[in-house]
Amino acid sequence: MQLKSLQHQRKPLLFPPYLPITMTTSPHLVRIETQDLRQATPGRPSRPIHGDTTYLTLESFSAQHGQLSSGVWEATAGAFRSHCTGYVEFCYIVEGSCRVVDTDGTSHSFAAGDSFVLPEGFAGHWEVDERVKKVFFIARTTG
Repeated sequence: MQLKSLQHQRKPLLFPPYLPITMTTSPHLVRIETQDLRQATPGRPSRPIHGDTTYLTLESFSAQHGQLSSGVWEATAGAFRSHCTGYVEFCYIVEGSCRVVDTDGTSHSFAAGDSFVLPEGFAGHWEVDERVKKVFFIARTTG
């Protein structure tokens, strides 16, 4: 019996299933700096519920023409709506704490060391009592 080479049968790795991974940045390791946010972009939630929340976003990595991105996000106290339309987001809390509340009222508490995924279509809101900082990885599902 002759073994066929698998090299000719390989398919490109796809993520999501239809998106071939190609780097648009240097193919070197990217350190995500969580302490120095002096270069971060400030902002405010577009759908606030209460409080005077401000946030900082520092994108450390981008690939696939912006379809994939990662970095650090930090928010101050308040509550604001979240709706993941066109993307999936992985979150890892590095400092502080928060609650993410589903539309059915289910509250999920997170603190430093916790991680979670907000799937495409997730709708709910964030509640931050003092401050929260997360490392994020976003995969856009639409072009």
